[in-house]
Amino acid sequence: MKNILFFIVILFVSFSCGRSKKPDVSDINLNFDIVRFDSLLFEMNQDSLDENIIELYSRYDDFLDVFSYYIISIGRPSSKDYATYLQLFLNDPLNKEVYQVVRQQFPDLNELKQSFSTSFKYFKYYFPERETPEVLSYVSRFNQPVFTVGNYIGIGLDMYLGSGSEYYLKMNLPEYQRENMVPEKITSDVINNWANAIFLYNDSTDNLISHMIHEGKLMYFMEKLLPDQPEYLLMGFDQKKLKWCEENEGQMWTYLIENKLLFSQDPLVVRKLIGVAPFTYYFTNSSPGRAGIWIGWQIVKEYARRNTSLSLSDIMANNDYEEILRLSRYDP
Repeated sequence: MKNILFFIVILFVSFSCGRSKKPDVSDINLNFDIVRFDSLLFEMNQDSLDENIIELYSRYDDFLDVFSYYIISIGRPSSKDYATYLQLFLNDPLNKEVYQVVRQQFPDLNELKQSFSTSFKYFKYYFPERETPEVLSYVSRFNQPVFTVGNYIGIGLDMYLGSGSEYYLKMNLPEYQRENMVPEKITSDVINNWANAIFLYNDSTDNLISHMIHEGKLMYFMEKLLPDQPEYLLMGFDQKKLKWCEENEGQMWTYLIENKLLFSQDPLVVRKLIGVAPFTYYFTNSSPGRAGIWIGWQIVKEYARRNTSLSLSDIMANNDYEEILRLSRYDP
C-alpha cells in the first residue's frame, strides 16, 4: 500500500512540475471580446447603407479597408461605387446562405473568446509593454481564413466549417487543406498569423535554415500562448504525421546536411520544406508538409532549454538565426 501511495505522490509531483511551466496569469485583468463583424455587415439596415458604411469605417477603418479591398475584392470604402458593390456582396444568394450556415455553426463565440482571453493573458505576462489585438469575425466567401492589419485580427469563420463541409468538397479542396479547416484550428491559426505580423523575418541572411528557425520561433511563441494545445494541432498535422516526424527527426536532419540544403538560398528549396503541401518534397510521401518548420521548432526548443536565462521576449527578439542554431547544439 505504501508503494502505491508513493507512486501516486511521485506521479502527482511530476504532473505538477510539468504544469508549473505555465505561468500564473490569474491576476492579469483583460477586457476582451470578439466583434461579430459578419453580423454587423449582413444584418445592417441597407436602406441607410451610406450612413452605416461611414459608421463602420469610423470604428474599424484599416480593418474594413483591407477586408473590402483584399479579402472580398469590392474596392475601398472611399470609392464612390463602394456602397453598390457592398450591397451586391451582401445580397448575393450564396453569400447570404454561407452567412446563415456560419451563424448555425457558430451561434456564439464564447469558447473562442475564453481561449483567446487566456492566450492574451499569457501574452501580457511575457510582453507586458505590448498591446493585445482586437479580434473580429467575418465571412469572406472562402477567400481568406485569417488576416492581420495594424492591431486588428480577422477570422474568416466560413473557412472553419469542418473538413467534411459540402462547400469545401464542391470546391475540390485537397484533403490536406480540408483537414485544417476545422473550428479547433482557429486559435492556433490566429496566433500564428499575429506572430507573423509582430515578429518579422530578418532577411539579411536569406537561406533555408534562417526560414526554418524563424518559423520555429513562431511555433515556440504559439506553444507559450497555447500551452494546452497538443503539438499536432499547433502544427496542423494529424497525430500520425507528428509521430512520423518524431521517429524520423535524425534522418531528416542528416538528409538536409548531407545534401547541403541548410544554407541554400533557392526559394524553391525553401518552399519545398516549409510550404503547405500534402508531404515534404525531400522526404517520403508519409511525411507531413512543412516538416522543415517542425525541425525549426525543435531547434528553438533546444536553444531555449540550453539557455534558461532567456525570456520568451529575448528569444523572439533574437533574429540571428545562425547563432540560435549554434547555441542550440541541435543534434537529433
